[in-house]
Amino acid sequence: MKNLLTFLFVLFSYFVFSQEQCKPDTNQICFPSKVGKQILLDLNELDNLRKLKILTEQEISNLEQKVVAQDTIISKLEQKDVYSQIIIESVKEKYNLVEEDNKDLRKKIKRTELKSTIIEIVSGAVLTTITLLQIFK
Repeated sequence: MKNLLTFLFVLFSYFVFSQEQCKPDTNQICFPSKVGKQILLDLNELDNLRKLKILTEQEISNLEQKVVAQDTIISKLEQKDVYSQIIIESVKEKYNLVEEDNKDLRKKIKRTELKSTIIEIVSGAVLTTITLLQIFK
């Protein structure tokens, strides 16, 4: 029995001492407090920059939306300008047509006045001739 207990004790101690040693925790790193403070400052700055990046992206998207809205306004104004140019051209054509009609009417009026003057002169001459013939006959 002693031999058995000795054997078990030796066997047990062999298993206990033959286990691998626990490796030290590699999550812990030792560095000076100045470096730690600088790391904390850098991490704070990184957090601030991330927030600033989000705000900048939002501002960029808002500006892009404004640009799109302004582009639509500009295109509508350009279209309105084209329509205005068309209207101006049509009004100019209308004015030119009216001016041409007025010139034609003035010419016709002058011809009519000339005709009526000639007719009056001829009719006056004929009446005068007829009247003189009647009187001296």
